[in-house]
Amino acid sequence: MIGFPNQMRSFDEDAGIIRFSGYDGVMEVRFILEAPALERIAGLTRSPDTAYLEAFDRLRPQIEAVAVRAYQKKRNSLVRLSSADF
Repeated sequence: MIGFPNQMRSFDEDAGIIRFSGYDGVMEVRFILEAPALERIAGLTRSPDTAYLEAFDRLRPQIEAVAVRAYQKKRNSLVRLSSADF
């Protein structure tokens, strides 16, 4: 089962993504959340990075649930989440 003990996340404005990670046992799984997906679920428009990180924190349980489902489908060490995943 994948878990998210590390609450670190970062916003890459140039790439338009939020990065965060989880762990499947001892294996790190990196997740990339596309900014348009977060904009859609959080009702954001293009904003400074702090708005994205605040929205991510507010919606973390929902995002992590989607991340788990996406990981279970592919079992890759890098999982990209888009609007289609929500």
